[in-house]
Amino acid sequence: MERRETDIERDPVTGQVHEHRRVTSDDPVMPADSSSEVVSTTNPGWRAVQLIYLVFGVIDGLLLIRMVLKLLGANPHAGFSNWLYNVTDIFLAPFRNLLPTIGNEQSQLEMSVVVAILVYALIGWAVARLFAIVFYRNITVARRSGGMRPRGY
Repeated sequence: MERRETDIERDPVTGQVHEHRRVTSDDPVMPADSSSEVVSTTNPGWRAVQLIYLVFGVIDGLLLIRMVLKLLGANPHAGFSNWLYNVTDIFLAPFRNLLPTIGNEQSQLEMSVVVAILVYALIGWAVARLFAIVFYRNITVARRSGGMRPRGY
């Protein structure tokens, strides 16, 4: 008869969950002290999905900051706003002049930026889901302890 025991503990520092499983057998052919313990369970696709969300989150964040600065009428010749406008111009190129800009010369709402934020969020979600479908698999590393001998001996 086999018995399975599972212990789940969370590391308080990193927040990672460690699962320890033990399988013991009372079979006379297999010694009672033989067991298997799960050392770690990982999923390599998870890091790729996190990286995709990070990249597209940064792009959306920069575009959102640009939208707020334009709404508040920030000086385009100041260092930070100039740098931000130059960086986000690359991401806004496909959306340039898609929709009109609302407001006066001081405070403007670029509707193209709003569309770009939505499109980049959708693209990021779709690419992350694609990676999750293609690359998700659980890899379990187990360690056996105790004397194991082949059945029939």
